[in-house]
Amino acid sequence: MTKFLSLAVMCSLAIPAMAFAQETGAPEAPKQAADDLDKEYEGETPAEPAEPGEPPPKEAEMKMPEPPKMAADDIAAEEPAEGRPFLDGLSWQLLASAFYRISGYTNDGVRAGTYNNLLDPSVPAGYPYVNYHGFGLAFAGGDVMYTGEKFAVRLDLRWGTGAPLLTPIAPVKQAYAAWLPHEKISIDVGFFDTIYGAEVVDEWNNANYSRGALYFLRQPFNHAGLRFGAELGQIVGMTFMVTNGGVYGGTAIDDNEVPALGWQFGLSPDGHNSVRRRGLREGYREVGLFFGGNHAPNGANGNKDYDHFFDVVLSLNFDWFTLLFNGDYHIDGHSTDPANNSNEFDYGHSLALIFDVADQWSIGVRGEHLSGNTNYRNTIGSDIGGLGTATLTIRYKPVEYLVISLEGRGEWAQREVYFSRSATTVIDPVTMEEVLVPNKGHNYAAILGVTAHIGN
Repeated sequence: MTKFLSLAVMCSLAIPAMAFAQETGAPEAPKQAADDLDKEYEGETPAEPAEPGEPPPKEAEMKMPEPPKMAADDIAAEEPAEGRPFLDGLSWQLLASAFYRISGYTNDGVRAGTYNNLLDPSVPAGYPYVNYHGFGLAFAGGDVMYTGEKFAVRLDLRWGTGAPLLTPIAPVKQAYAAWLPHEKISIDVGFFDTIYGAEVVDEWNNANYSRGALYFLRQPFNHAGLRFGAELGQIVGMTFMVTNGGVYGGTAIDDNEVPALGWQFGLSPDGHNSVRRRGLREGYREVGLFFGGNHAPNGANGNKDYDHFFDVVLSLNFDWFTLLFNGDYHIDGHSTDPANNSNEFDYGHSLALIFDVADQWSIGVRGEHLSGNTNYRNTIGSDIGGLGTATLTIRYKPVEYLVISLEGRGEWAQREVYFSRSATTVIDPVTMEEVLVPNKGHNYAAILGVTAHIGN
């Protein structure tokens, strides 16, 4: 009888407890930081489990949301004991860009070469990174970057026919370490992309599939050295560099005994002054003005003669329309012509427009003009003199990470720098081999480009 009464009492206590558990639900397991970010504005914050002996929390307390979280807050609050995933600070991208190109420039099917090489007219003239007649792989590779609370490290790799034109240490496109002593200050050391110009290597962030003549002939691609970036206010930012090589970076001049000094200021009335980022959609917002320069010895006269490079970019980016103006100016303070005391001066301008005509369709237009003063045209620039380009690109994005581009491009030079099917050959007196002779001052091309890219 006693056992029966004890069993009855236990059942009478257990049944209400089970009912209460079904009504309130069991406490949730602790969430990962990524779940907090995903449901930051849409989900409800679960209540902390009640301490033993305390009454359950009120309904209003259980539904009280947490304040919005930032990624930096998550990193700062990381608890090694709880083991937040290492991948939280990792960003990455994979890409591949292929094309089919047809134009008047050809010889025996495929003939690769640098774009309008000014030093050796016998080298074929192609287009930047799209320098094959027929099918080609411009780039394949990826980028990876890890950002901690006070440091970051980045590595970008590129393979393909365009890689040797992009970087002197292919396949490395970027490789640097960064110290972040303050939320508005970064100090990078290593090999990094240039801060100048409007177009970028990743073609889907430009107006067109191919890069312009201004990008390839008047601007540096990358630098090796030290880069300091800071936000000076809500609308002003600056970057300062001390790097190897001359004003165009990439290569050494006289063992780099005198470094190049570079700078850039950015003004963005909308409060976005990321002066180190380049690209139409990637780095600029509603309105942006970026101007800077790079100054270095050119290797002549015992490194006492300096070159000066200046760059300006104006960006206007709206919901359906983007305008981007880019101007570059290069002054060689050492006159290469003894009879001419003026400095060698060359310049280039580019204007790009993007029209978003539909959700998946856009049209990009770019026009360029490059030239210089008489001293410039009488020396190395005589192979081109003046150069104008016009490019029209129609783009279709069937899915988020796939871009299909159909492009038409024309170029007009004051000298015969392009090749055709009827180009003749001559014997090179040094190599005793046959080389093509350029026979056109204009060239037209049609390009079909397909790019796939994915990342976080």
